[in-house]
Amino acid sequence: MDTRDYPADLSNVIFTDLQGIRRRGIYKRGQGFQEISETEIPREQESFFPENDIVKWEYEPESQSE
Repeated sequence: MDTRDYPADLSNVIFTDLQGIRRRGIYKRGQGFQEISETEIPREQESFFPENDIVKWEYEPESQSE
């Protein structure tokens, strides 16, 4: 069984999906990775990606506080 580490809840991250597309967003524990759009749209309309659909992630450099 694969055990993976995930970012802290509500962290700003850069993540790569199964299709190899890098995206910028927020990790929400229990929901997955939420892409932040570069255009003005309501946050609830932005795309969510389940944890299993992400091949890798990293904290956004300016937001990493650990």
